[in-house]
Amino acid sequence: MKIAIVGAGSWGTSFGRYLSLQGHDVSVYGRNPEKIALINQSRKNEQYLPGIELPQNLRFFSEIEPVIEGAQLLFNAISSQYIRKQYAEFAGKIPADIPIINLSKGIELTSLKLIHQVFAEILPDNPYAALSGPSHAEEVAIDMPTTLVVASLDDELNHQIQNLSSRTIRIYRSNDLLGVEIGGALKNIIALAVGVSDGVGFGDNTQAAIMTRGMAEIMRMGSALGANTETFLGLSGFGDLIVTCTSHHSRNRRCGILIGQGLSVQQASEQVGMVVEGIRTMEAAYALAQQMGIEMPLTQALYDIIHEGASVSETITELMERDFKQEFNL
Repeated sequence: MKIAIVGAGSWGTSFGRYLSLQGHDVSVYGRNPEKIALINQSRKNEQYLPGIELPQNLRFFSEIEPVIEGAQLLFNAISSQYIRKQYAEFAGKIPADIPIINLSKGIELTSLKLIHQVFAEILPDNPYAALSGPSHAEEVAIDMPTTLVVASLDDELNHQIQNLSSRTIRIYRSNDLLGVEIGGALKNIIALAVGVSDGVGFGDNTQAAIMTRGMAEIMRMGSALGANTETFLGLSGFGDLIVTCTSHHSRNRRCGILIGQGLSVQQASEQVGMVVEGIRTMEAAYALAQQMGIEMPLTQALYDIIHEGASVSETITELMERDFKQEFNL
């Protein structure tokens, strides 16, 4: 197939490499003409995937027209906070018959909408799917076995994306688009919290506690928004949560570690060197929880630490001394 990818960062490049190696004709759009020219010349994206050789049938452009010309699928790989602005620039250039498959994860801060809701506003006629799960670009780029889940209300599109599976990537199907996107977005918040805990020197017990109670918050918000809670036991739920909270590849966990060590959010984000989706997603989830009356103590604690200057140790103590409750009273 002819496949378009919007976003020449780590995941767009890595997934583009994967699709190219499966024999597809893949074109990637990136905003920076100098960086795009360097990638095409060197056949490497050293900024995001150092040392990884890129196939010759994976081409990069700084204009959208040659990327989408004749494309049968369009994968979005730009971060959630920039989707609306970026696709507004493409207005009238993306045909309505090209399915959009979203690879990014988050909640739009300005509207508190999930990504499928954003695309429903900006490209309402295009079929849509979300492809999510535990999938660090750095490992996909070296062909480590990876499992993903595709979620769409269009069952034919679900099957089409599932057929992109290979010996290195196995794709499952889901019709719970809402749940898959909620899990993919909120796990970044919990990874930030785990990172903060690691940064101040807490151990495995604390990490496990944050991950487990973090999943309770994800399920609580998911249930309130109408998702199938069973979805959070799968790849876009616990699967993605585990990898993002424990891996050294996780930019959200790394950012949290630096915050726990005393750096500001800006300093930590600059040191990570890539977009840290969990920061804006945390702000959006906090606002949404306040709006809907959803109890999310870990998200609240993280908000207090990052935006209110709360002490990490005092915040942890407050969490530990909350009123007693049953574990599964979601």
